[in-house]
Amino acid sequence: MGESKAIASLAVPLWAQRALGAPPLALERQWLLSQSGNEVYRARMPDGSSRVLRISPHARAFMHTRANLGVLRELGLPVQTVLGEGITPMGAAFIVLDWLPGRDLYYVLQDMSDAQGARIAATVTDFQHRVAAREAPANGGFGWVSLFGARRSHARWSDIFGEPAARHAHVEMRDRTDATPLERCRGRLGLLRASLEDYFASVDPVCFLHDLTIKNVLVRDGELSGLIDFDSVCYGDPLMVLGITLAHLEADIGEAGRPYGEALLQCWQPQGAQMRATGFYASLWATGFLAIALDAGDAERAQTLVPVVQRLLAMAEGAA
Repeated sequence: MGESKAIASLAVPLWAQRALGAPPLALERQWLLSQSGNEVYRARMPDGSSRVLRISPHARAFMHTRANLGVLRELGLPVQTVLGEGITPMGAAFIVLDWLPGRDLYYVLQDMSDAQGARIAATVTDFQHRVAAREAPANGGFGWVSLFGARRSHARWSDIFGEPAARHAHVEMRDRTDATPLERCRGRLGLLRASLEDYFASVDPVCFLHDLTIKNVLVRDGELSGLIDFDSVCYGDPLMVLGITLAHLEADIGEAGRPYGEALLQCWQPQGAQMRATGFYASLWATGFLAIALDAGDAERAQTLVPVVQRLLAMAEGAA
């Protein structure tokens, strides 16, 4: 799961020792945190096994994790088992899970063959289809929820992107002579969204696992070995997770990640407006990466991301 830093067993607080079932030999913080922003630790236990300890400042963060994992397990997905959960003395939520072997796809993708990547892409896509088929799309809204079947907060899929601006505002932002690269990208993104409103209006609230990108997919010896981090699910267009994955591939891996992206596209087969929407989702996330880099003062990453966003926007704009 990436780099880690060990904490001596004597420094492990008593509540954590009790939650884990025994004092661990070591508690290693995983420096690549879960996408939900929780602290994640690997506990190496005296019996030779490992366990995961996740901690969130939000007291209700893991309230439905056990139920969600149960649903996914019934669908045949290789997910973790909850071994314990509760509240720390400081009021944070914690959950203990078994440790699944493997590393995030992000770390191993460059070392995998195209055939291995294609198999993983097909498996991940199949898992998404199983989740989508579990419940028929019904009234209940769109967006993210912490429990399968819970009511969502948005009446339309387009609402999750915020209030749309007038078309002329996007044109002006794109064409201003003094516009920054980010502003030009945002102008193009706004126009792209406007062209997709009819498509968004046709989207049903289909359930999908929005965090299964190049993270949270574990790989061992070139094969998918497990899935992690299921604190929420999303209802809407499942092609969003395809777009998010393409954005991560372009922004974080580059050329070496493109065969996996092509394999995913082959599995999903988006056509016409679906392909345009997939490009919009990818461009939206990549534009977010660019904004974050600029806010952090990371000029080098921002410079790298500008052509990434432009490439994804061009892909979307060129879709019929």
